[in-house]
Amino acid sequence: IENDIDTYNSLDAETLGGRRMNVSLVGENLHHNDNSIYWTKKRSCKFSSYLKKKGHPRSKSLPPGDGGSREFDESEVDCVIHQEVEKLRKCVPKGEGIGFLGINQESDYRPDNEKDFWSYPNGMFQLGRYGPHRPEDRKTNLHFDFKNFIHNYEPSEWSYEVPEQKLNRCQIVDITDDTTGEVHSLAKKHTPIYVNEVGHNSKLHSNVLIRDKHDRSVYYYVGIDKEHAMKKGETVELLVHYGDHYEQVRERKGYGRSNMSEHLASDEEEGAKLRRNFHEREEVEMDISSLKVHEMFHLIEFLSEKIFDPIDNSLRRSFLENGCDGNSNLMRWRDLIVRRRLHWVGEKLSERVQEYKADDTEIMKSIIESLQKWQFVSMPTIVNQLNPELRTNLFIELSEELLYQARSRLPSPLDGTIWCKLAVDLTRKTSIVLAKFLFCYLGSFNIRKQFLGNALLEQAKNYAMALRQGYNVVNDQKRKTTPDGDDEHISNLSFKSPRRKINREKLLEESNERMISLYNAPNTIRFGAAATMADIQAYYDAIELCGIDSYYVPGKTQKVSECDRSIVSYYTPDSSKNFIEQCPQFFWMARSVDAIKRGDAHTNEAWYLENQVFLVVYLLSSSCVDWEHSSEENGNESFSLEKLCEAIGLDQNNAKNAIARGAINPTWPEPDIAPVYSPALSDDAFAGRRGRRQSRQSTLSTAGRQLYHGPDYEFPGWNVKEVQRRSSRHVDRYFSHPDLPGIIVRSRTGVRTLLDYMNANNVGVRTAYVANQGHVQYFREVA
Repeated sequence: IENDIDTYNSLDAETLGGRRMNVSLVGENLHHNDNSIYWTKKRSCKFSSYLKKKGHPRSKSLPPGDGGSREFDESEVDCVIHQEVEKLRKCVPKGEGIGFLGINQESDYRPDNEKDFWSYPNGMFQLGRYGPHRPEDRKTNLHFDFKNFIHNYEPSEWSYEVPEQKLNRCQIVDITDDTTGEVHSLAKKHTPIYVNEVGHNSKLHSNVLIRDKHDRSVYYYVGIDKEHAMKKGETVELLVHYGDHYEQVRERKGYGRSNMSEHLASDEEEGAKLRRNFHEREEVEMDISSLKVHEMFHLIEFLSEKIFDPIDNSLRRSFLENGCDGNSNLMRWRDLIVRRRLHWVGEKLSERVQEYKADDTEIMKSIIESLQKWQFVSMPTIVNQLNPELRTNLFIELSEELLYQARSRLPSPLDGTIWCKLAVDLTRKTSIVLAKFLFCYLGSFNIRKQFLGNALLEQAKNYAMALRQGYNVVNDQKRKTTPDGDDEHISNLSFKSPRRKINREKLLEESNERMISLYNAPNTIRFGAAATMADIQAYYDAIELCGIDSYYVPGKTQKVSECDRSIVSYYTPDSSKNFIEQCPQFFWMARSVDAIKRGDAHTNEAWYLENQVFLVVYLLSSSCVDWEHSSEENGNESFSLEKLCEAIGLDQNNAKNAIARGAINPTWPEPDIAPVYSPALSDDAFAGRRGRRQSRQSTLSTAGRQLYHGPDYEFPGWNVKEVQRRSSRHVDRYFSHPDLPGIIVRSRTGVRTLLDYMNANNVGVRTAYVANQGHVQYFREVA
């Protein structure tokens, strides 16, 4: 280097592929300044003049060369400060100098046990490199997002986005092993991964800061500020703040903002976990839909080499050596889930490949060949060999696939605020029955479908019987008290509620003088809120009958919260035809469990049978299995609407009406639980890029961040686009309908206005829009 390259100029080190690397030069006096960074400006100017006049200096160890270069004499660029430093260095024994300049010894300092230690913001010391530690720790966001999904979102807990791009995509520093998804062994040898975070705990203080070097490496630094100064001998836990982009990980673990303020459940609750997992699967499908051929090839190559091959070989070895009995320690349930998710991703990629089928190239042949290997064809033969833990976790994964498939017709499955405990259990068991017959049994599909139909009908019959038994026990008028043994029946029929406060503006009429009429509510009210409001409604009914004035205004004179558990009861509404056709609460109302126990209200058996038993079985089964093509062996359908109604004792007309209405999804008042997005506002905000799932768009819209665009679960046949405002956490929803091209409905109220008009006048959505288009606050035309 000294002979050929001017070491005073910067160097860029690149591989043949154009990737950058760090190169360190080790030696003495590389820059002819004793490796000191304390050159004065005067000395630097002298050295620049020296270079212009005499060219590049040669080392004293080399013979003089051509071109006028000669040995370098440091005295020619000397300065007074350098001379003083040299004098002081000579007074210090060799090897005993401390600090950058090496002009002092430890004996020059006196101990001061009373002096507090603090350094920040004047200085901080490096704790160590967080990552990357290996070349494979750098990934594009595309490869990382697929790895994160396949490994059940564990890698997102340990990843950072860095400013430098990689192959024109966002670059992720990922310190987890590609095969296991866990932190790899080299990263475990470095201190930073053991630093916990402060989260939203106001009692904890962050004393570790996160910085990046060269826009692609993450380092941790310790900075103790004056307010938290330490005395000699005192210890403190090192804590870091990951920022807002880590919020989704916090919410999964249960200590995010929404978990604490809006009662959002963690992944410990099945319903909340499914909701997040559904969103991740939708994101994966969106990624796949935009892949180009070369992107698909490199993605499949990465997933095959780093995840599929080692996992598949490990599973095969486990079965060959142990038969995977209960004593086997070689197989982890996580590996089994990884193998199944690769199968699911492979199926979605295969659908994308069909769009490029005309491209008969070597790349396409390689893609198709790899995807064929990902098929989990051996699952039916191994499922019976799995120990109980492995089998249980596999069925949970298969159930999630089926519930995701049915999500547009069966919204928010396993969510205890929308489905009673009996319906949650029925959903879980129905999905497992479907998974066993569809994925885990061998034999003719028609034969399996016959047995599947019988199993579904028998299960639905048993749950209908359990429902009626609970109904009879809970509604027994002869009992003056409720025995403790009846709690099981009440629990089976009840809905949970996180006891959110009901917003005043949602609760009161426009006059703010009293609560809105629950009997003619404009939409379906959340069960917990409706149960609380029903007690208030009873109070208002009583004062109206007595002709007295109200002293109580809900939400104004007293805060109102949802009750913790509610049960749907029966009531007889006004006989007005217009009311009967429009009111979504027709013939049913949620009441508190205490009201049911007191006998103030009675359980609505018909409502539960239609909405919590029939719809669960029918919508889930019809979404996952094609029952219309009858079996050639027996000549009739093994499962149908008629057979299901007969099994559970439900009138077919009522069943058809229930299907037309769709699953009830009460969403008012709706809490704002959209993910938080906080752009980097300062150099300290680098900490906010840990754990964040990367945006699917290359840039953020000035209008906001799109969270979802697809079928709406509440209004079948409608599509919804959810956009989070850039400057706040508020989420705007825009609805569209195939029969209204170019028209956007700007709120749920607008959609309900159209639906109410359609039901009242027996007309289509286009006619309803023409009649109501004067309500400009609801509608907007788009190009």
